[in-house]
Amino acid sequence: MNDALPPQPAIDGATRLLGIVGDPIEQVKSPLVFNPRFKAAGKNAVLVPLHVRTEVFEPTLRGLMALGNLDGLIVTVPYKARALALVDEVLPTGRIVGAINAMRREKDGRWTGDMFDGRGLVLGLSKEGISIAARRVMLIGAGGAGSAVAVAFADAGAAALTIHDIDAAKAESLATRLGETYPACATRVGAPQAAGHDVIVNATPIGMAKGEGLPAPIGPLEAAQLVIDVIAKPEVTPLLAEARARGCRTVGGKAMLDGQVAELEKFFRIGG
Repeated sequence: MNDALPPQPAIDGATRLLGIVGDPIEQVKSPLVFNPRFKAAGKNAVLVPLHVRTEVFEPTLRGLMALGNLDGLIVTVPYKARALALVDEVLPTGRIVGAINAMRREKDGRWTGDMFDGRGLVLGLSKEGISIAARRVMLIGAGGAGSAVAVAFADAGAAALTIHDIDAAKAESLATRLGETYPACATRVGAPQAAGHDVIVNATPIGMAKGEGLPAPIGPLEAAQLVIDVIAKPEVTPLLAEARARGCRTVGGKAMLDGQVAELEKFFRIGG
């Protein structure tokens, strides 16, 4: 009987640490993606999930950042905007988005942050033969992930973008930034309705927890529409299940994660 556990990477006193922080954290798949890549690149490093409670986020992150053998952090729900204030330098995409999802320690001890969610999703879609150019997009959620998707989709040539968030001021702020940076993309704040859009994107955490329903009352879907959910787990969210029942093409959060891998490998200097 062969019931032995798969070999685990060796961890010793010289192992460099990276973490992925969020609340909740059970849904993350990044360690399964990156740890084999560390091994393949000959890096004595490991990425571990870190459950950081909302009420102690800033002091916990500052404590982690003070660790001498911590080289970087991936930031997930709900901390992408809050993490912005903790780094010394924000790279251009992070500045436009107003949030970051990765931060690294530089050789001089300073910390640099940037945002890869949106670029990762666009790349993940392109690998599936899907282009956002000239598409009309309904985006639900204007937080860190939603803002990143909005910027990347506008940059990729989306014709129009309707933004909805339960925090109307957050949606308005994102629409204003996009209008200033990407005037060719008709951007507005609007009700979360599928009708009149080619692409519907859920960029909220709604659908992650058991028993949750749709992220918003979007109305009936049509088979010609593309429905995207950035949630990685479960792989089939209530929104994607509804879309599939209507005959829509669907894309889950794994596409965004897969698309980010190459960019994050460069950011964290995994290959060299």
